[in-house]
Amino acid sequence: MDKKRWYNSSLFLLIILLSGVLSATGQVKTENFRYLTRLVGTWEMRTRESMITEQWSRVNDSTFEGRTWRIVNADSVLQETMQLIRSTDAIYYIPTIKGQNNDQPVRFKLQVLKPEGFIAENPAHDFPKKITYRLKDERHLDAKVEGKQGNTYGEIIFQYKKKE
Repeated sequence: MDKKRWYNSSLFLLIILLSGVLSATGQVKTENFRYLTRLVGTWEMRTRESMITEQWSRVNDSTFEGRTWRIVNADSVLQETMQLIRSTDAIYYIPTIKGQNNDQPVRFKLQVLKPEGFIAENPAHDFPKKITYRLKDERHLDAKVEGKQGNTYGEIIFQYKKKE
């Protein structure tokens, strides 16, 4: 009888531990949406030919909006609009890039969300399949898009500095 009770107790404990581990891995907690507040502001990256500016604002408790501009001399061209949206069970990064995907938004589900950034993925999309935002500190932000196009792997890294 004692052996059976010990076995049942051990099995119950193992099930509890495994369910905790499985639920903790690979899930983004929607209550951590507040971490994205660190994106708010204007971020700039200078290239040889232009300045790329990414601006983020908080719309409400469940939405952030961003815009990316390419500025050459005095001319600015909107490159893309982005949204970070919290739904009841997930958070999505949704860019709309001018001239791509018939100018329609593409949803990337956040797979990782931490105070220092996020990783969003859409394995069904052609390129990119993965988008990573990483805040190195309060003034430096790296945004990386990556994935395969055919047999070739590619990545583009944007290294932004926060505008004062």
